[in-house]
Amino acid sequence: MKKWMLLIALVIPSLSFAKELNRIHAYEDSYILGSYISDLNKQTYIDGGFEDADGLHDVEVKFKFSFAVPLFPVSQSSSIMFAYTQKSLWQLGNSDISSPFRETNYKPQFFLMHQSNMLIFNNAEIGYMHESNGQTASLSRSWDRIYGALERIDGPVQYGVRAWYVFADEENNADITDYLGNYDVWASVGNDIGTLSTRFHYNFETDKGGAELGYTLNVNKFVGLYVQAWKGYGETLIDYNHDQTRIGLGIKLMPPN
Repeated sequence: MKKWMLLIALVIPSLSFAKELNRIHAYEDSYILGSYISDLNKQTYIDGGFEDADGLHDVEVKFKFSFAVPLFPVSQSSSIMFAYTQKSLWQLGNSDISSPFRETNYKPQFFLMHQSNMLIFNNAEIGYMHESNGQTASLSRSWDRIYGALERIDGPVQYGVRAWYVFADEENNADITDYLGNYDVWASVGNDIGTLSTRFHYNFETDKGGAELGYTLNVNKFVGLYVQAWKGYGETLIDYNHDQTRIGLGIKLMPPN
């Protein structure tokens, strides 16, 4: 835990809060929430041999941090980038089972980012991403994807679409695209008061997916009071095939509108 807190402390003060070709910047959302989950997936932990599965609480901390680093420029409008995103579910306060991190997803990416005026988009990415939860045996989850993304990342209205091809996955989650599909879509609308944001994925063939809705009330130009709701499959890798609802309240690092 201490090494991740040190990493956050070192990286966040130097972040730019918009995607840039030549600076370390925030990539996906970064936040920390106290949350309640409607249907914690205890059976997966029981099947995986986690002895304290029955002691897991439906109130836990959810946090996520994400940043990108330019590796080398390709042109004035393109750079090779590295990004890292981590999402964790922490049973903070559950002292009966030593307050474990019940799930952490690690997602490194290497990609080409290009920025120019492309009609309704101004940012494009193509690259590789790996995501796994660092577990073993039946609790292990991972997948590897080649992806492409188109985004509009400035102004009061921002949006993007990302599509991927899965070329390697864990035996334990071989059917992951049945629940997470082959794409996701995000959008946000903001002003000086706050920002409404959403992200979703959906598989039309299986009629399964998941959606996140959030609202951030600006406190200052760097952070906001953040409320988030989740419904569906795939909030984390351990729950990729488990339908659940979560509501959370906390703080979020805020990019400018």
